[in-house]
Amino acid sequence: MIDNYEEAMALIKKMEAHLPIPAQPTKSFIHGMRENGIKVKSTQKIQIESVLYLGDDGGIGCAVGILQKGKVVITSLTHIRVKSSHPIGKEIRKYQNDRIEKLAFKTYGVSIRSLKTAV
Repeated sequence: MIDNYEEAMALIKKMEAHLPIPAQPTKSFIHGMRENGIKVKSTQKIQIESVLYLGDDGGIGCAVGILQKGKVVITSLTHIRVKSSHPIGKEIRKYQNDRIEKLAFKTYGVSIRSLKTAV
């Protein structure tokens, strides 16, 4: 299992209580949008408008409004960044880091943390 289901659902409830949540696009998000014909810059203002659980393979998904573009897309929480100064920003970042670590280990059999310390 990648996610602890109870922890993921608890985070979703906290996120729902803080909606909309301002966020920033990551390189993965920007690349995915450009592949779909939507030009997004790294400085683009986006916000999480709703959240849902996409199962263990998908994790926490977010309906993200791309401000100034009038579009809403669904993306993984791991493809956007929430400032750590947000009331639940640190909890979101912990979920993202843990999920990315587990996905890397499941896919490649390698710990990202051990790679960072080896370099």
